[in-house]
Amino acid sequence: MAKYPLIKTTLKDRLLGGDYSEGFPLPSEPQLAREFEVSRMTARRAIDELEREGYVYRVQGAGTFPTGKRFRQGMFRVRPFREWARDPDQHNTILQSMQLNATPEIASVLQVETGNPVIFIHRLRLAGEEPLVIEKRYIDARLAGGLLEHNLTSESIHEVMVSMGVPMTRVEQSLEAVNLRQEEADLLRVPVGTAAFLLRRTTFSGSRRASYVNYWVRGDRYAFQDSFEP
Repeated sequence: MAKYPLIKTTLKDRLLGGDYSEGFPLPSEPQLAREFEVSRMTARRAIDELEREGYVYRVQGAGTFPTGKRFRQGMFRVRPFREWARDPDQHNTILQSMQLNATPEIASVLQVETGNPVIFIHRLRLAGEEPLVIEKRYIDARLAGGLLEHNLTSESIHEVMVSMGVPMTRVEQSLEAVNLRQEEADLLRVPVGTAAFLLRRTTFSGSRRASYVNYWVRGDRYAFQDSFEP
């Protein structure tokens, strides 16, 4: 099992928690390799992902540095999937749908044991033939037996789970700018490194984390807007 997701999650928690001071480098790749008992290549992959997501930056010959705590402000909403799916001008493709074992990173987010069964849904949203949004969703399989029997090309996962007796009570989400890696760039048919939005959303059923989803959204084709009382 790959260990870099666990290293990435641990370092991200340290960065957000202020364990690494601004202006001072993180432990080197050899130091991280020794701490986590992995190869330097594995440690480098974790750092590469954190750099891509904007948590750290590299200085040649000096090391890897934290970018500083991110300021969190504002509220936003994302168009519900059920509205998107019902729009005649847009359609959705299922790239993968299966049950698998939770990796350390997914287990940490869903607060389940590593190796516990989770349902993985990988969807691509398109307008005509133009891909706009990649969705990767992980669901605690203990809450969603029979979910894979539904037509998830057109059905809302949220509505299906509610109909199965799993009330969705709260959502936590964050939105940040990222540069697309090869996998996402290929699916969205744009050059590697293209700027995009990354929306991360965790949905709760009572006190349990029922679903965790990442959306990669093309910044040149999508805009977020909202209205609210000042």
